[in-house]
Amino acid sequence: MKKVEARRLLVVIAALFLSVWLSSLGIHSKTGISHFDQSVWQFFVNHGSTRVHSIARFISSFGVIGFLGPVCVVLGSLLWVKTRSVAVSIAPWISVMVCGEIVSILKKSTNIARPPLQFQVAQIHNPSFPSGHAADTTAFVVSLLLIVWCAFDVPRQARTWSLVIGVTIFVAMGLTRLVLNVHWLSDVLAGWCMGAAIGLAVTGLLLASRPQKLSTQ
Repeated sequence: MKKVEARRLLVVIAALFLSVWLSSLGIHSKTGISHFDQSVWQFFVNHGSTRVHSIARFISSFGVIGFLGPVCVVLGSLLWVKTRSVAVSIAPWISVMVCGEIVSILKKSTNIARPPLQFQVAQIHNPSFPSGHAADTTAFVVSLLLIVWCAFDVPRQARTWSLVIGVTIFVAMGLTRLVLNVHWLSDVLAGWCMGAAIGLAVTGLLLASRPQKLSTQ
């Protein structure tokens, strides 16, 4: 990476982590869960349906480490065949694993209660903040996007479509956690920001260790 690119990346990462902290302010206040969080939660409770819940359950099942981990291993193998770069091959897997560990630590340290159990479509008992599904999926998507953009020569149109698809994936994952009434909006926002920050930090660091342009042959 060029020095200016590295500086921009650091600024983005810092801003994302700051956003995680700002997202937590509402649920760490003395008044408890913020009014906005409660309003969003109430909206999804009032407008839920069996069909929408079924779709959300299906999408949400792909946002766990048990699924993302093996996908990263398979993807890493394909990237190794294509690039012969260890750094590129392991970037998505490390991003997801690091993100999962940080999410676990934050859940235990903040110990924020989830929405009322009786309203949860998929009942979960562990702490709420941040959303692991949103964070891990975002870390995976951002890592892969950074690899596609920086490690391969791809047309601008392909980059644009990859961005649209990637954003759609992690936004959809976060929304499923709200539809299933198992997270507050703050949890999901923090998950998106944290996942993006970790994906950028881990993958950016690994790509910086292999600064030359990779061949797609």
